[in-house]
Amino acid sequence: MVYKRVLLKLSGEALAGNKEFGIYDPKVLAAILNFVKSFHFHKQMDLALVVGAGNIWRGKNAKLIGFDPAAADYMGMTATFLNALAIRDYFVQNGVPSIVLNSFEVEGLAPKTSPELAKAHLDKGEIVIFGGGTGKPFFTTDTGAALRAIDIGADLIIMVKDGVDALYTKNPLVYKDAQRIVSASYQDLIDINIEAMDISALEVLKNTNIDTFVIGMDEVLDFEPLEEHMKIGTIITRGTKHE
Repeated sequence: MVYKRVLLKLSGEALAGNKEFGIYDPKVLAAILNFVKSFHFHKQMDLALVVGAGNIWRGKNAKLIGFDPAAADYMGMTATFLNALAIRDYFVQNGVPSIVLNSFEVEGLAPKTSPELAKAHLDKGEIVIFGGGTGKPFFTTDTGAALRAIDIGADLIIMVKDGVDALYTKNPLVYKDAQRIVSASYQDLIDINIEAMDISALEVLKNTNIDTFVIGMDEVLDFEPLEEHMKIGTIITRGTKHE
């Protein structure tokens, strides 16, 4: 299938790399830039990004400290906005026109997103970086990515996970008998209650024609063409059955 409009969902935690440089690893940022350039310039695809917040703030920290869950989620959404600003600046400094659209307006820094505004910037050849998650608590950035993909009329989501190279039947870091899922439908993954993706995101996507391809951050760092990645990761479609 030929894809024309792609949404890239990045793990926030992966941005820190080996954490030698704090919350942003230059090697990771450079790899993301090259990945984006490949799709945007060489394959002539429209490209948008959604980024998580794990390099700055994680929900599990809130439980340890005792923060209210809703307040903790708003903190996480704010952290995704900071990551969006960082990525935009890095892209612009390296000659890739980009804009941040946020779930809530930040005067002077980012307008509030809308489907029409996002599509207008994509049509101008800019990379659109979405910050602020869904704008509502109790939803992950996986769900935010699904909603933004629908907003822009994407036909593919590339979901980059940290620590795994695909989806597995069980956590491969814990269970030696975990099997890689080569392809599946959204409903397949809902039925097995897959842990590595937000079920809400799968529910949002199951009635769309948007494909999702799951790979690991290591595959982005060790960049190969998309066709090579698809031999490694997991492809999710509306109708493909679990293999």
